[in-house]
Amino acid sequence: MWRVQEVSNKIRIPLVIIALVFADFLDDYLFRCHGRPLSREEAFERANAKLLRFSKKFVVGDSLSKLNEEQYDPQRKEWMFTFENSTCSVIIIADRCNGTDIGGISKGCTVR
Repeated sequence: MWRVQEVSNKIRIPLVIIALVFADFLDDYLFRCHGRPLSREEAFERANAKLLRFSKKFVVGDSLSKLNEEQYDPQRKEWMFTFENSTCSVIIIADRCNGTDIGGISKGCTVR
């Protein structure tokens, strides 16, 4: 009879660990994607960092692009920053749920 209990414990421990890991991922997702959106300052910092990484892989002109336009979409809780100079134009999208990504680039931005 104690063997049934021993097998039950061997199954129960991994199930509890799996449930805890799942709960942690769910909590993280709910906090990021359904919590408060990024502030403009935090989104702009992330966009600048992304632009710096982008400029190491692509030719963006003599200097890093200047901020030309910014927009906030309250339904999607995302910021969109457009950086431009005479050579290259880059759109960077930043939000808490999906992170920071390149939304578009002009033909002037060539791979190094």
